[in-house]
Amino acid sequence: MRITVLALALLLTLACATGTPGGPAAPATPVTPAPEAAAAPDDTPVLARVGGQPVTAAMLRAEMERRGGRIPGRFATPEERRALLDELVRERAVLAAARAAGLDRDPEYVAAVERMLRARYLDEHLDAELERLEVSDADIEAFYREHAAEFLVPARARGAWIFLAVPAKATPEKVEEARQRAENVRAEALALPADARNLGPVALRHSEDPGTRYIGGELGWVTEVDVEGFRFGPEVARTLLALAEPGEVSPVLRIEKGFAIVKLVAREEAAPAPLEKIAPGIRNRLLRERRDEVRAAFYADLLRGVEVEVDVEALAAVEPLSPPKPVEPQSPPPLPGGD
Repeated sequence: MRITVLALALLLTLACATGTPGGPAAPATPVTPAPEAAAAPDDTPVLARVGGQPVTAAMLRAEMERRGGRIPGRFATPEERRALLDELVRERAVLAAARAAGLDRDPEYVAAVERMLRARYLDEHLDAELERLEVSDADIEAFYREHAAEFLVPARARGAWIFLAVPAKATPEKVEEARQRAENVRAEALALPADARNLGPVALRHSEDPGTRYIGGELGWVTEVDVEGFRFGPEVARTLLALAEPGEVSPVLRIEKGFAIVKLVAREEAAPAPLEKIAPGIRNRLLRERRDEVRAAFYADLLRGVEVEVDVEALAAVEPLSPPKPVEPQSPPPLPGGD
């Protein structure tokens, strides 16, 4: 918003100026001496008047400051200061012309000024208060204790498997043969030493999943959240999570493309996440909630001081600028027992 207004002022100034950077200098604007150095409202000497409006020494000093006047040698000569005063005079003349043309009543200009006023008011009365808000370590610890259930890391299980494929068009006899083979493989898995990390040599000999066969059938970790998207299938994930003790081997499991034997390698029960890992997130959450509360109180206070009337019927008559978003067709739920 500030950029828009400053840009407008700059354009107006350039439109009025008679010289361009690098070109011939504009002739000095005649300055009418201020009678007896009459004081302006800011109680500084008046250097010039443009349409009755003063250009004061304070205004000149402020412009010098804005343009790096404290740099040694900047505006050191009377000619440089006079050139800057001439520029301020031209800017005042442009401003007077803009007002005479009614630009200060242009709706776009008025809206820009109103946006600036709102931003300035919020900056001074709301944003400053929001910046002062803090969340202490004690606040974080108290919130962590009171909301412990929200910060539980879900139980998870790590497993291994052996996969035996069955062709989609296999006859019942062939399926039964594959099942018997799976039972024999399971017996081998049960005979592994108690300290066997996974399904090692049994997976290597029998598993038909090339991605896990050479790493002991390792499936990685799975939680309840992962079940439906588990890349080895939800049936395998649910079976793994149902095993209670590390080393336990599941019964032969019929899955979509064959049979599987699943072994529980490790299990971790649900436990609270360490406070040090989630403290930044809690801090941001508390800070966001407190800022929302302060904003709500600020606007409630503000609205209590003004009369507000809303014409609901007139609001309903306002047409949107774009058509409604198309409704996505919803697929019917799958039939029970369907593929």
